[in-house]
Amino acid sequence: MTANRPKFVSKFTAVYDWEQVMRRSYVVMSEPQITPATESEPPAQAGKRLTLRIPGSTANLGPGFDCFGLALSLYCRLTFTLLETRNNDTPLITFAGAIAQSSLPQDTGNLVYKILKQLWKDQSDMLDRIRIHVDSDIPLGCGLGSSAAAILGALWADNVFKDRIPTTGTLLAQASLLEGHSETLAASLMGKFVITAPSATANSIVARQLNWPSAWRTIFVVPSYRMKTEKSRSVLPKTVNHADAVWNMQRSALFISAISTCDENTLREALHDRLHEPYREALVPELGSLRRALVNQPILGCVLSAGGPSMLVIVNERHRADVLAHIEEWAAAQNDHPRVLDLRVDEDGIRQIRGF
Repeated sequence: MTANRPKFVSKFTAVYDWEQVMRRSYVVMSEPQITPATESEPPAQAGKRLTLRIPGSTANLGPGFDCFGLALSLYCRLTFTLLETRNNDTPLITFAGAIAQSSLPQDTGNLVYKILKQLWKDQSDMLDRIRIHVDSDIPLGCGLGSSAAAILGALWADNVFKDRIPTTGTLLAQASLLEGHSETLAASLMGKFVITAPSATANSIVARQLNWPSAWRTIFVVPSYRMKTEKSRSVLPKTVNHADAVWNMQRSALFISAISTCDENTLREALHDRLHEPYREALVPELGSLRRALVNQPILGCVLSAGGPSMLVIVNERHRADVLAHIEEWAAAQNDHPRVLDLRVDEDGIRQIRGF
């Protein structure tokens, strides 16, 4: 039957007990030996079936380093089938969607499986019977939240198959142990725009959700190469100048004011960073080129998406068509021929669209 999205403990604020979460281990194990098969739909198999739709995300949005996240209308759909009996003739993981054409489509499926393998280390029978179908349009390793989507999907499935109701606090707590970037996780989990921060008074993370102005569209430019988070973070300094820290605090405050009041001029002022983008530009040379190409365009800003290499252009809906055409023309002239994605902000977060 079709299941409605379970109610969260809190739609806007997620706080969890770190001590309680740490009692369980979520160490990702070595990569399993998996031979993926490509299917347009999950194979017809007898058993309990669960389907989730998880939005991708972008993070940082200029000044909000490691605390701003935004959910996107780019989705990973995961279908889990718990077979009635073990069947070694059925593929463990199958694929569809844009991810099926990736050179490494198994990355998302492998990550989901490895998490379940650790979570179900005492339920080997369940692990033997689980089958995973991945239908995803989120590019891998591009700063668009593919890992966060996989992690949330695995943890949601773990809760459901163990007859527990997934809650925002529990899922964010568990997922943060694996991903470490709570802003991307919270965006995909809750939808809309989110701010996350570790609590100052407890071993917890606080996540706050805000509405994103409906007229502000998001256009992404996605280079063909991938970038690991470790590489993107390796170029960042271990300490920062006090003036640069103050600069980013000021811009972050302006950013929140801008989206709360739909103030485009304030947003233009806010979308300037000194903590991460200046150090990452050498890894993503397209960023400078794209910004130069957009100097005379009516955009609100152009920033890195998370750690890159994808780039985000924010534009008002009334200028979207012209700006999109200009970006596509620029992309066509690049040797890399980056993809251009015209996206909206997802407002729902993770959704369970089929349950048992």
